Amino acid sequence: MRSHFLKPVFIILALLWLTATAWAQVNTPLPGIKPFVTAVNDHVLNIAPEQLYIHTDKPNYTSGDTLWFKAYLFNAALLEASAKSGVLYVEIANDTNKVIKRIKLPVYMGLAMGQIVLDDDYLQGGYTLRGYTNWMRNVDEACIFKKHFYLSDTKGDDWLVDYNSTLSNQADKQQVDLSLRVNQFDKTPVMVREMQMRLTDGRRTLLRNNVQTDLSGMIKVKFDLPQKANAKTLAVSIQDLRKGSDNRLLVIPLLINRPENTDLQFMPEGGKLLAGMQTTVAFKAIGEDGLGTNVEGDICDSKAQVIASFKAGYKGMGTFSLLPMAGETYTARVKQINNVYKTYPLPLVAATGLSLRVRNTFNADSCYIRLNASPDLIAAGGTFYLIGVAKEKIRYGAAFTTTMLPANMKLDKSIFPTGVVRFIVVDAQYNPVNERLTYIDHNDHLNIKLTPNQPQYGLRDSVALGITVTTKEGQPVKGSFSLTVTDDVQVKIDSLQMNNIGTYTQLTSNLKGTVETPGYYANAAQSALKWQHLDNLLLTQGWAGYDWGDALKPSKIFSFAAEQEPMITGRVTNVFNKPVAKSAVSLISKKPFLANSTITDQQGKFSFTTIVSPDTAVYFLQALNKSGNNFNVGIEMDNFKPPIFTAAAERTIPWYVNIDSTSFSSLKKQLELKTEQERITGVNVLKAVKVNARKIIRGSKNLNGPGEADVIVNVAAMEKTGRITLGDLLFERVKGLRTEGSKDGQLTYKINQGLMHLIIDGVDVEAVPNSSISSYYLLQEHLDAYDAEEIKGIEVMFPGPNSKRYTKYFLSPDDPYFLNAFVEVTTYSGRGPLNKKAIGTYTYRGMPFTMPKQFYAPKYKANAAPDMTAIRSTIHWEPNVITDENGKATVSFFTSDSAGSYSIIVEGTDLNGSVGTKTGRLSVKRNL
Repeated sequence: MRSHFLKPVFIILALLWLTATAWAQVNTPLPGIKPFVTAVNDHVLNIAPEQLYIHTDKPNYTSGDTLWFKAYLFNAALLEASAKSGVLYVEIANDTNKVIKRIKLPVYMGLAMGQIVLDDDYLQGGYTLRGYTNWMRNVDEACIFKKHFYLSDTKGDDWLVDYNSTLSNQADKQQVDLSLRVNQFDKTPVMVREMQMRLTDGRRTLLRNNVQTDLSGMIKVKFDLPQKANAKTLAVSIQDLRKGSDNRLLVIPLLINRPENTDLQFMPEGGKLLAGMQTTVAFKAIGEDGLGTNVEGDICDSKAQVIASFKAGYKGMGTFSLLPMAGETYTARVKQINNVYKTYPLPLVAATGLSLRVRNTFNADSCYIRLNASPDLIAAGGTFYLIGVAKEKIRYGAAFTTTMLPANMKLDKSIFPTGVVRFIVVDAQYNPVNERLTYIDHNDHLNIKLTPNQPQYGLRDSVALGITVTTKEGQPVKGSFSLTVTDDVQVKIDSLQMNNIGTYTQLTSNLKGTVETPGYYANAAQSALKWQHLDNLLLTQGWAGYDWGDALKPSKIFSFAAEQEPMITGRVTNVFNKPVAKSAVSLISKKPFLANSTITDQQGKFSFTTIVSPDTAVYFLQALNKSGNNFNVGIEMDNFKPPIFTAAAERTIPWYVNIDSTSFSSLKKQLELKTEQERITGVNVLKAVKVNARKIIRGSKNLNGPGEADVIVNVAAMEKTGRITLGDLLFERVKGLRTEGSKDGQLTYKINQGLMHLIIDGVDVEAVPNSSISSYYLLQEHLDAYDAEEIKGIEVMFPGPNSKRYTKYFLSPDDPYFLNAFVEVTTYSGRGPLNKKAIGTYTYRGMPFTMPKQFYAPKYKANAAPDMTAIRSTIHWEPNVITDENGKATVSFFTSDSAGSYSIIVEGTDLNGSVGTKTGRLSVKRNL
């Protein structure tokens, strides 16, 4: 068959140019490729898609830690500092996908820094850190930054569990053989202990039984696995039934990977099996636990003849070659236990179409592309275009007709930047026909060199760490970097599991789905085997990014606007919900003092900019009609509505399950250090007194101080309540709460003999100026508007001593405190009372900015003697390392009272398209 080398006949466009054609005008098919490329690239420049990376000080945390982070917000097409957004949202969700904390940060020059204290609101378990801008919400969720971490709460009296399970087929049922060996922390068995064991599937309890450990601490049970059990949520829990044990409960994910439930997917290179065309077929096998699993088998035709074999390589991925024939169907046959086979269908063979093959061989400076088509398309002579997309922009384009096929072409990799390249064949109407992802690596990341001022250090020793950043050619680089130093005894760094700023921005953020062990691919260009594994990954994972097809639409309306600064916006309407134009709107705040006014536009919309939003800010808004009255106008605020993301797919294995000897030794050492520190400082005694004395609502605005209330409903009690309204919750929990008619016939809420006042996040819901709504209906509106899931805690001050300060602060000093009761509600959002629509007035408390705090870095005098009071897992965190014109910076800090090795990780960018990361070690001796 003839084959052309297409370089002489293709219209090759290096695409270093742009034309003046406006993308919004491109609403019909354009002749040739140049207008199409211009439209797409102009569209990308206009929408400025964003890419976010967050560097944290540690991969995992312990209860009470502070999570320190630095955010890098890029223009995705250029990897420069994004100029689109000035506001960033960061949140933490637990394994049930409940958001525990959400904060808002200012972004300057594409950079933001912050911290989140992992206090008592965070129970032991898995969490997901997420980051996004409002502008990023316009794209697929795959583009949102996500990082999973584990929060442990280890103590010296914890139990350890050695766990094993096997699955077998018994008649028409599947039986689980489960063994659990329970040991105390000192490795002595928990002997002859009665426990309750439960098998749960999410919130459903499938099995419940009482069991007992033997003399070796072993529990062995067998049970039939229910057919409808969801393997992704199965868990076994054991609870100590002995009196005085505080009902100790251990929850262990039950990992079941039934071979017959393996998801095996086949993805032909270029997108389809084309009759008569030799094709590379990629495949990926995923177990019920969501992770890659090893499989092997045969490919059979419709006559059950074996025509190819396959075997998975790294993380369940691999490839094989196939010559599909017209009219044939193909299936994969995978052998399972007991000589049972399971079959999987391959994609159907297409009789007509184009094929796209890309060969990007290891250590080559060019990649090779082969295009072919079915005989009918070749005879028709249609026009198609081949484009190469990298970092959201088209970097290469070529037009061809099918009469020239089959054809080969050689592309110099220098056309593309380092990262994922997406080759796409589109037809004359620019509809995608074929797609293939590959990776280009120019080894042009920033080179970072770490130079400690000493070869090794002593305890409480001064460290001066020199940092030098250069380009690939050795030129100095000015840039912004973040540095973390952690104690290896207390923090385990798994380089395979960790993303860094390079692998994330140039690889994993461009792919849909979970990329297992992203750190494995960091240096793929240095290993032929890893390079092949990387190619398999790209053949089996989908592209995540903006849809360039939007460029061909006349206009594009985005659902979420870019926020360049904090704003207060809303809408004024009349009683018929029609917009009120030219309405005067006033904005007043006492702390900090602010008075401003504006006029609504024709749609009744108003906005206030240059807003300072500290945590304590409460704003009062008032709207007037043309007559200067507010009784027939209402205010609707544009309150931030947080996105709802999908739950993390990772199953979190608790630290106490199947802990290996190395991890146990490290944990034991960590606890010894912590115990010694607490013994010397007395911190454990203080904590015990504080925790046992009273319930504390974190973040409460209680005027009496933490825990000073007559009734306290905390997070633990709230989780048991379920989804009920705030009003129902109060009537359930607060004795003496009732509604009562007053002498003038008005209804009121009362607690005992006191008039009830509702305070939400420190704001009195009745403190709305000139409100025409009665107190009863105002309270009722808020009691119905909130549900228990939005509330962190409730504190009730009965008429009496606890209501004194509230009466004086919120009411008149002459008001008798014994005739007033107060309900202080602390919400997770912390925004205070939010009415959907207020009559002429509105009390507004937006999400405040969380300002970065400085990491506490102790300074010791020369020859300071270590006394075990300076034990910290994060030795130093420096989020704002700026290199000078010589590419140099110095970071100074002190070692702690813990000897051993310290890990250093530096990441950052020149804010001009290049990123880099570097790891290092420090040696710390007890007796230097």
